[in-house]
Amino acid sequence: MGTLFQDLRFALRNLRRTPAFPLAAIATLALGIGATTAIFSTVNAALLKPLPYPNPEDLYALRTTLTDGRVTTGMLSPVEIIRLNDPNLSIMRAAGLQSIDATLLRNDGTPLRTRVCAVSEGFFELFGLPLTMGGFTKEQLTSNGPPLVVISNRIWRELYNSDPAIVGKPIRFAEIATTITGVAHRDFDTPHGVDFWFQQRLDPKGVNHSFEAFMRLKPGTTIERARGEMASVMAGVARDFPASAVSRIYVVRPLVDSIVGDLGPILIIVLSATALLLVLACVNVTNLLLARGAARAREMAVRVALGAGRGRIVRQLLTESALLATAGAVVGLLVAYAGVRALLVIGAAKLPRLEAVAFDGRVLLFALVALIVSGVLVGFAPALRLAATDVKTLLNESGRSASGGRATGRWLSVMTVAEIGLAIMLVAAAGWLIRGFQSLRATDPGFRAEQRLLFDVGFNGPRYREDATVVAVSQDLLTRLRALPGVNAAGATINFPLRPTPENSLFVLLRGQSFDPAHPMNSRQRGVSPGLFDALGIKLISGRDFTADDRQGTTPVAIVNRTFVRRYLDGVNPIGVQFMSGYPNIQPNSEVTVIGVVDDVRQRSLSDAPEPAFYTSHDQQPPRRQTVVVSTKLADVAPLQSTIREEVRKLDPQIAVEFERASDIVASTIQRQQLGMTLMLLFGVTAVALAAVGVYGVIAYAASQRRGEVATRLALGATPGDVFWLVLKQSRTLAIIGMAVGLPIAYIAGRIVSSRLYAVRAADPWILGGATIIVVGIALLATMIPAYRSARLDPAKVLRPD
Repeated sequence: MGTLFQDLRFALRNLRRTPAFPLAAIATLALGIGATTAIFSTVNAALLKPLPYPNPEDLYALRTTLTDGRVTTGMLSPVEIIRLNDPNLSIMRAAGLQSIDATLLRNDGTPLRTRVCAVSEGFFELFGLPLTMGGFTKEQLTSNGPPLVVISNRIWRELYNSDPAIVGKPIRFAEIATTITGVAHRDFDTPHGVDFWFQQRLDPKGVNHSFEAFMRLKPGTTIERARGEMASVMAGVARDFPASAVSRIYVVRPLVDSIVGDLGPILIIVLSATALLLVLACVNVTNLLLARGAARAREMAVRVALGAGRGRIVRQLLTESALLATAGAVVGLLVAYAGVRALLVIGAAKLPRLEAVAFDGRVLLFALVALIVSGVLVGFAPALRLAATDVKTLLNESGRSASGGRATGRWLSVMTVAEIGLAIMLVAAAGWLIRGFQSLRATDPGFRAEQRLLFDVGFNGPRYREDATVVAVSQDLLTRLRALPGVNAAGATINFPLRPTPENSLFVLLRGQSFDPAHPMNSRQRGVSPGLFDALGIKLISGRDFTADDRQGTTPVAIVNRTFVRRYLDGVNPIGVQFMSGYPNIQPNSEVTVIGVVDDVRQRSLSDAPEPAFYTSHDQQPPRRQTVVVSTKLADVAPLQSTIREEVRKLDPQIAVEFERASDIVASTIQRQQLGMTLMLLFGVTAVALAAVGVYGVIAYAASQRRGEVATRLALGATPGDVFWLVLKQSRTLAIIGMAVGLPIAYIAGRIVSSRLYAVRAADPWILGGATIIVVGIALLATMIPAYRSARLDPAKVLRPD
């Protein structure tokens, strides 16, 4: 222990003698450790931090998909959920939910738009968190009265002041008046942001795919075993309901992965990049230590000559590197904290599970590991260099002999090649994320999002029992909105693009054709009002739009999209084509006539290709809940929002109006990619800077070792230009070797990364070539300073004897 303290005191004394060196080393390590720790803290919050449920590793989210390429909602049917609750399976429980928008009416009658879920039996038991009080009972599930509701802990605290007698008290929505039967656990948050849960009975023969679903495995069960059993369950459903389940499979994802979505792969890519950045920082500090070790060669030689063991000196060097790494880690934690706060400010807080990013024990342990690894990395090469050198060589090196200088120079060159290769990888990775983000942002969604406001309205309750009333009020609202100053157009839809709302997926049968159950045609169905295409800027390709004449009692009509025509009506004039639809069976009374064709719209996401879809008119099939879209020419929409609220209040004071911008919805779909691109861009710039500093240091050191040689050349007639290119030649060689090492590794990394990014190729010549040109070009620029200094040497001063 005494020896350790002696080493520490000696290391501190040595570092204080040349403060520029430790400051540069600590700053470099702090940058690498800080960036890595900051990104790890977000990975920890999003992916590693356990969900607040008992045994969360046994919780899974369920979807379904069709293996024959047909479109589907991706949700589950009641029968597919019920059959997973067979006690003979490895599944402890499965439950489903349907998301519903509802309007809560406060005691003073003020409407409050809320998110409500109808959940199946055993939903709360599946997650394993006991309710704070109350709960659903089997008697309530079988009763004929209105469904009772469990409220969230947040609503209980904020609206009911944590009333301990809340169970049994009435609660009123615009759609229904009912009773509170329980309060959820404080940590229960599935789905995220939902505050009310109604219990719903599943139809044992229901085949409409309209439920999200979750399941919990029995303890000790592997997911592979469960998947095998689920395949058998779906096969049974397919035998009983072939129209619904043929070619359908369950899709199982860990619950945390389903919550985080595509943010997970992006964070993993960025974390890998920061790990490379940390290695690059360590290589840079190693270069500093190697160069410093060469300057301290005489000191080391004297200590060896006086009897110091080689192991003793190696330990001393490792102590210095550990001290630098510790200081770098401490400063790096401050950098990481500031970095995390900056991430949250630029938008990460809006992403799933990143509302708060804590520096918990796992993050501190990671920082400790980064400290140890970086301390070993930065101290290993100098110590190994010393261990392989005898006293004579050390003494020669202290006198700047060619042999000693070359020995250290070789180590420095290897480190520099590694820096250039790592920098090329990081810059290429930044290029891939930039390309993926640009491709998404340049993707045409099929509609205009700029200067579009939208808000949801619900026509529920006793006033709207008749379809005619819904149509009249909806038409009246749109007429009022179109008359407002600054409004260009207004319309309504059930399924606004890029919003997570379920869509109907129906079988389609063209008139004159017979239904082929082995190869059925299917399509999305979307309801819109007259004027919606104009309000959203969706291009009408042929035919006409819906009008007020397309109302109940007239011939049912539809408008199809370009993909529908290409897939099902290729070579046929679509105008006037008639078809029927339905699920799980074609409904004979569903026939519609095609009156128009519109351009494709990216409905689910910008990265998903458009699917066949047909649109029906709200005036012929009036929905109770609609999303109203207003196109405006105003730059400041605040006054317009107030006017719209007033118009809605005149129609129905129980409708809560909350506005969204269509441009914000589009931007939110690429927010994850934008965050990843921003981070990788910062890391790429940092990597290039570190590589430039590293190359500069190596060439400057080599130039200092060759001062005598260069001065002799100049004295014998060499021109400054000859000397300049002589020094630059060494940098060029290192850059070429670094490029040869970095490009193949970057390509291999790109093969892994490109599968997780949109429209990105690992062999993209612009990305690989651009990364190489940037890194190598800046590295060569960095060598011009020592090359210029060498060319400006005064031979008389250098060669003058001391």
